[in-house]
Amino acid sequence: MKLIYHGAFWPGSTSRQRLEAFAEVGGVEVLAHDSLMRPGEPTNLYERIRWRSGWPVDRVREVERLTQFVASQRPDAVLVDSSKVIGPSVLRHLRRLGVRALGFYTPDDAMNPLNLKRPLKASLSEWDVFFTTKTFNLPELRTAGVRDPRLVGKAFDPDLHRPLGRVEVGDDYERFDLVFAGSCERERLASLNALCEAGHSVVVYGGDIGKWRIKDLHPNIVARPAAFDQAYVRALHHGKLALGFLRKMNRDLITQRTMEITASGRPMLAEKTEEHDAHFIDGVEYAGFGSDADLVALAGRYLRDDDARLELGRHGRLRCLNSGYSTLDRAREMITALKGVVEAAG
Repeated sequence: MKLIYHGAFWPGSTSRQRLEAFAEVGGVEVLAHDSLMRPGEPTNLYERIRWRSGWPVDRVREVERLTQFVASQRPDAVLVDSSKVIGPSVLRHLRRLGVRALGFYTPDDAMNPLNLKRPLKASLSEWDVFFTTKTFNLPELRTAGVRDPRLVGKAFDPDLHRPLGRVEVGDDYERFDLVFAGSCERERLASLNALCEAGHSVVVYGGDIGKWRIKDLHPNIVARPAAFDQAYVRALHHGKLALGFLRKMNRDLITQRTMEITASGRPMLAEKTEEHDAHFIDGVEYAGFGSDADLVALAGRYLRDDDARLELGRHGRLRCLNSGYSTLDRAREMITALKGVVEAAG
C-alpha cells in the first residue's frame, strides 16, 4: 500500500513521531506531506475572525499543495492529521484521483467547537475511517455521520521518551520537587499553588507562559517557556515527580503526556480517572489524585520516600513497554485499518 501522510512535521510534534513510526511498519510505502502549520504562529485580525466563525484561512495553501501532491504520487490511501481546512469537495477530488482510502486522525476532542471547524464538520461522512484518541468521541462521531470511527490510544515515542541520567539532563536534574509541562488553566494554577503552599518547589514549562501571570503564581513556582523534543524530555527530569493534569476544555480522561511521562521513567502524579486506571495501576505505576488535598498528600509521601518514588517511575515505564502503548504499536493499528479499506475497495 502506498500512503500519503499529511501532518505538521515540526521537530517535537506528535505528527512527526507518528510519521517515523509509520515508516517502520512493513508492507507500506509512506510519503510525507507537511501541512506547514506551526504552533504559536502569529495571525492577523481577519484570520482570527475567520477562525472564531469556524472557517479557518488556508494561509499556507494546504489544500492546493496536498491535492497537487496526491495527483503526482497517486497513492492508495491518504491519512490527514488534524487539518482544519479540508472539506468534502477536496476529499471527492482525491477520490477522483484514485485514492481508495481516506483517513482522518485527531489527538484532540473531535467534537469540541474549537476543533470541529466547518470544513471538517461538513466532511465527516466522507472519511472511510476516522481515528480518535477519545473514547467519548466514538458514539458522538457515529451520531454525526462518521462511517467508521476508530479508537487509537495515546502513545509515546520509544526513541525519544526514555529515562535520562544526570549527565544527559544537566544541572537541573531533579532540582525541583515537581515539574509540569503544559498550558495554563485556572484549576492547574490552583493545584500548583497548593503544592507550593505546602512547601514544595515547582517548575512549569508552558507554551502560553504569558498566561501564567506572575502575580498569580506562588513564589516557589518557576515559570519557563515550553520545551519540545529532547528538551521536553529533559524538562520532565527537572522534577522529582511529574504532574499529569487533564485539559478540561478537551474533556480529557487521559493525555499524550500520560504516556510520555511514564515512558520516560518519571514517577507521575495524575488526576485519577477510569482511563488512567485502565492503563496504569494506581499506587504501583502511577499515583492518582482526586483533589488538591490528595495531590499535596501524595507529593509529600513520595518526596519523603525515595525508594517508593523511584519504583513508581520504574513500574510506569515497564507498563508502557509491555502494553503496546508506543507510536509503532499505534501506527500498526492505523495501517491495518487503512489497508482493510483499500483491499475492500478492490
